[in-house]
Parts: sequence; structure tokens; C-alpha cells
Amino acid sequence: MHIITIGGATIDIVVSGSRLSTISGNKQEVESITMGIGGGAVNASLAFQACDANVRIVCALGCDTESLWLRTALQRESIDLSLIQSVADQPTGKSVVFLDGSEAHVFAQRGASTHVAPARVVDAAGCTDLLYVTALSPAAELEFSTALQYRSSHFPLIAINPGMRQLATASSAGEYLLSQANLICFNEAEARMLAAKLGGQIPSDILKDGAPWMNDIRLHSSQAMLVTLGSKGALFHDGYEIHFMPAEHVSVESTLGAGDAFGATLAFYWAKGYPATAALDAARAYCAKVLQTITANLAGSKHTDLQS
Repeated sequence: MHIITIGGATIDIVVSGSRLSTISGNKQEVESITMGIGGGAVNASLAFQACDANVRIVCALGCDTESLWLRTALQRESIDLSLIQSVADQPTGKSVVFLDGSEAHVFAQRGASTHVAPARVVDAAGCTDLLYVTALSPAAELEFSTALQYRSSHFPLIAINPGMRQLATASSAGEYLLSQANLICFNEAEARMLAAKLGGQIPSDILKDGAPWMNDIRLHSSQAMLVTLGSKGALFHDGYEIHFMPAEHVSVESTLGAGDAFGATLAFYWAKGYPATAALDAARAYCAKVLQTITANLAGSKHTDLQS
């Protein structure tokens, strides 16, 4: 299966082993400082690669040492780098993440990552089965929505994981992208925001009565929708009916990249035509591995049980 991912790419520096509330102005001893790679497009690419897909990534990096390190890390994971863009006057995006118990405090400098130009994907997507779009900057969102209006009739399936900023902004470009998606992936907060934007409301008990509200926020009759619920599990509307999958309870090291891991893995099996329960089960299994690592790129396991 051939997949293109679009979106953010960053170097992540993850600090764990100390409480943020106890830090003073002095040097602090911590349990670990881990350097990894992240961003929506990177996390999704790693999940797809773990499914044995052929993955090309569309992201923007600076022309600096960090970009070389990130490229090397992606290449080591057998991800195609031919569509990566270089931005001369911007640094490669970076995040410093402080893990404070079960919470992550993120300090981000997105840099070149916000300058990704996704229009070229429309021309490059001819032999692609699935296009997986993570959070985009306003400029990239507008460029991509314009380019999509001129796509061919044989365009691949589109899965979108938009992020809170895009939903809060509710631009016409963003609304158009969501309306064109074959699959939308949200977390609970994002689903609640979309429902509010559409003039509705999701009940406080999101699972009540089998979650019929999912029918109200889908933007066309055949659209599939995933809503991840953290420790409660996930809901998936496959375009026909609603499915619930409880979470697999594991010892959590970090939630970094877990939502991307679940969404991308489900998108892979959904696009291949697997039953909804099988797609959800595979997504849950890979997400559990990601939750037990500091960063998603350390999960490094392939799904062999569902391959045909």
C-alpha cells in the first residue's frame, strides 16, 4: 500500500523524571533526557511504516544540522524523503517536552515546519492509495484546499487529522478540506469543538446510548470518523455504523504521538478494507506500544498478525 503523509516534522527533546512544580532556578537532576523525532507527519509515517506500507512524507525542514539528523532518522525507518522541502531562512522545528507524571508540557518552535507547501502532493499522488493529512498552518491549509479543487477523478482516499487550531479557526479552506475527507480523526476535545461549530453538543457521557451524535457531525453520508478517547478507548463510525473499542491498559511512559499512532494505524487497515473491529484492534495494539515508550519512533514494531 502506498501512502503520503503531510504535516509537521520536529526534533523532540523529552525530559522526564522530575516534577515541574518543584523546579527552582538551580540545576536539576532528572531521570532521562531523550532525543527523538515528532510532529504529525512524522508520527503518522512511523505508524504506517510499522504496517509495512510504502510511505512518502511531505514536510518542511531547515537547512541545518538538525534537518540532517531528522532525515537520517526517517531514512533509517525506510520512509521516502523525496517530497521533503527545505526552507533556507527557517530552523528545523523543535520541541522541548517535559513529562510531569502523566502530563506533558510542550515548548515548541515550529520553524520551517509551518512552511510546508502541500500543493505538490496533488501532482505526486497518482500512484498513492491514501493521503494522510495532519495539522497544517493557515497558509498550507489554503494552498492545499485550492489544489484539491483541481485533482483528478482517480485521486486517493483522504484521511485528515486536523488539530484544535484548525478547528478553532474554522476557515473556509479548513472547512472545505474536512468536507472532502473520506476519514476524519479527532480526539474527544476536537470532536466536541466541531460539534459546537456545527451548532450541536456532545453529551458529557460521550458513550451514552451508543454515541448517536457521531451521525450529526459527519460532513457527508459516506464519511468515516474516528474519535480517540484516551483511557476510555475509541469510537469509530465506518460510514455505516458506530463501533466502540475500549483502551488497552498499559504502563504509560508518554502519550507523545499516541493519537497519531492510533489514527494512522486505523486509517491503514480501514483503507485496505479490513472490518472495523480488526482495524480498531490493530490501532489499539500499536498505540499501546507507543504509550510504553518516551517517543513514538522508539516503538519500532511491525504488525504481522493482520497482513494478508
